[in-house]
Amino acid sequence: MSSQRSVAIVGAGLGGLACARILQLRNIPVVVYEREASMSARQQGGSLDMHPDTGFAVLEMAQLADEFKKVARYEDQGIKLIGMDGTLHFDSEAGDHWDTEDDGNRPEVDRIQLRQIFLDALTPDTVKWGQGVSKVVEKDNKVTVHFIDSALEPAVHDFVVGADGAWSRVRPAISPAVPEYSGMIYIDNFIKDVQKKYPHLADFLKSGIALVLGDNKGLISQRNANDVVRVYSAFRKPTSWPEEVGLKALVDGGRWDEANQLLLKQYEGWNTPATGYFQVPPFSMDIRPLYALRHHSWDTNAHMTLVGDAHMVAPPNGVGANYAMLDGAELGVVIAENVSANEEEWLKAIKAYENKIQQRAWASQNEEFSFGLMISEGDSAARAAATLKQAFAAAAQK
Repeated sequence: MSSQRSVAIVGAGLGGLACARILQLRNIPVVVYEREASMSARQQGGSLDMHPDTGFAVLEMAQLADEFKKVARYEDQGIKLIGMDGTLHFDSEAGDHWDTEDDGNRPEVDRIQLRQIFLDALTPDTVKWGQGVSKVVEKDNKVTVHFIDSALEPAVHDFVVGADGAWSRVRPAISPAVPEYSGMIYIDNFIKDVQKKYPHLADFLKSGIALVLGDNKGLISQRNANDVVRVYSAFRKPTSWPEEVGLKALVDGGRWDEANQLLLKQYEGWNTPATGYFQVPPFSMDIRPLYALRHHSWDTNAHMTLVGDAHMVAPPNGVGANYAMLDGAELGVVIAENVSANEEEWLKAIKAYENKIQQRAWASQNEEFSFGLMISEGDSAARAAATLKQAFAAAAQK
């Protein structure tokens, strides 16, 4: 593969940006196509914990660890598991944790802050905002990138990276797999000025994350930077449920106070201060059905590959963003180290990368601990706490 051949990344999420940063550090030209009009076009996801051997390792590879440390929240690593009757089953701040090298070394950062760190490190105009991709077509050892905006001329590249999430427009060119509904829906409430305006709610969640679980439902609250709390109402329901109960119309219409009252009814009988989140006005609200691609694999293509949710989308399990960043960084290294290789060696290098990321994704999908599995019948908080303690005990023995 000639060093003059062009590389394009579809999607300016964490995986795509990590890949672009590693390529630019190694003087490999790259362009990133992003559907959104700007960084502020929509609300980003919540807070992420950076694991030392994945997310933080990528930040070190990308020479961005110092910038990360300026915004990292080392104080927000706690986790609590609470039953719907108010019983506290697990509290890392009260001593329920594991004693390993990683203990206390998974600092939190808001997704929007982390993306901005990568964006600021890229050369100007690397990311082409407002250039959403509709499809990619391979022909004559080239990949033509077609855009949603028909006024944009298609772009031709030698190698295209699909970093465009669960509904990737690159994936269909190399794999017939389509994400399947996981059976779970999140309603995402974004609440500002919590400590300032709602100190009783701030007292409930002083740091980290609190999960109130039971009867196929969950109330997951998470501290973010700048006095923000993200609250995720989790339900095991059909995808049609928000529409059937009128929730979708309320959320889409911006009638969020009414939507909150409807949600509050779903938790009738729950004994937890967390239901107080439904009594305060949110800054934004979204409905997010959760999808998954399990044990996804595909035949290696010399001109396209995938990173992050484009290949491994899963309900929240605590490693998705870390793995997306690692996918992107590792792919950047593979491209840089093999950019002048012949076709056979290039294909071998891409195949080795894909085998690695697939095995990693499959292993994470087989793990017992995930937010998705915790939303289950009966006293799921007690079961989740027992599973978590076992996992921590096993980690401590390694």
